[in-house]
Amino acid sequence: MQLRVLTLNIWGVHYVSKLISQRIQALIEHLIDPDTNYDIIGLQEVWSKKDFIYLRDQLKIIYPHSYYFLSGLIGSGCCMFSKYPIIGVYEHRYTLNGFPHKIQHGDWFCGKLIGLCKILVNGKIVNVYNTHLHANYHHVIPKDIYLGHRVCQAYELIQFIESTSSADTTDLTILLGDLNLTTQDLGFKLIRGILQLNDSFLHRINKDVFDPTVGNNGLTCDLLDNPYVTPHPYQGEGERIDYILYRSRNDNVKCLEAYPTLHKVPNNPAGLHYSDHLAIYALFEIDEKIPEKNSISHKNIEILDEETQNDLRAACIIVQQSIQRAQRHRLFCILAVMILIFLLFSFNNYLFTILIIFKNLFSLICIAICIWFIGLGKPVERNALSSIHNAMHLRLRLSQFTY
Repeated sequence: MQLRVLTLNIWGVHYVSKLISQRIQALIEHLIDPDTNYDIIGLQEVWSKKDFIYLRDQLKIIYPHSYYFLSGLIGSGCCMFSKYPIIGVYEHRYTLNGFPHKIQHGDWFCGKLIGLCKILVNGKIVNVYNTHLHANYHHVIPKDIYLGHRVCQAYELIQFIESTSSADTTDLTILLGDLNLTTQDLGFKLIRGILQLNDSFLHRINKDVFDPTVGNNGLTCDLLDNPYVTPHPYQGEGERIDYILYRSRNDNVKCLEAYPTLHKVPNNPAGLHYSDHLAIYALFEIDEKIPEKNSISHKNIEILDEETQNDLRAACIIVQQSIQRAQRHRLFCILAVMILIFLLFSFNNYLFTILIIFKNLFSLICIAICIWFIGLGKPVERNALSSIHNAMHLRLRLSQFTY
């Protein structure tokens, strides 16, 4: 039995992204093309529910089963389409997801999550996880204020998959989506190391099969020839941040083909591209003749190999640094409140009335924002960071507890 899987970040940010309607229509035409034959499709950045409904209605003849993961203010952006029945869904919204005052980034308002669709494929239970982690806006670790958040999201992803993908009930586990992590990033190493997931692009058997319009380097984002990409100094020729990862309960699944695809829309005179990302396609072969394995006892089994333990220790350091930064920001807000209160009641006799009104209004707004950070924003962030930090230490079998 073969299973064909596709994932794509469609870049569907209305009022920001370019040519959304045209690109979605081009994607629909590709998916309903008789020469195209996918079984499961995972999309990210479908920020408009109207876009999802349109996709669903246009694809339902071929992909009758679909699901949209609602979350946050505008939805998680993640959705699934399948030829096979979706028999169950479950989702977990990431506890840490950026900052509300970073309006220009928008991740906090989206409510990013990891969504699970349990799909029944010819009597086999396939758990398909669709996710989109926090974006990397800085690309240099000292300036990356979201590094700790992405590491925590990666660990929450690990916890969610461990808790919902039982070896006794799940025949095949597939994680797809835009992880916003390169293969060298700590979060990605933890995901692969702890969950023991195979990277479809690296484990594919037919390495000479690829999309000739893209090439065979596996890069999926920040490509130099993509007109929707704003170049940054550290991107090089591009990055690989979109993945299809997998593992099977029975060691009976092979990845025959896997490669990036869906670059330029064919025969489009305007040079339309499907997205600012490339899609990832993977073809799996499931050998149903291999006998099922007995359940393995985990007693006395080493939980992590040494390399993964070292990665987890490094992750603990990053999260601890994020906790300390949250504490510093809270102290800064306390100091700012004291200065603003002084400003509020000072200089009233030396300014014009309009300037006094502006000064007092500005001071009151800033005091309210700082009080929110002191009493709610930063304590919530610190508790979320501490929770993941404690879970990491537990996996390392350390007794340290952060509260």
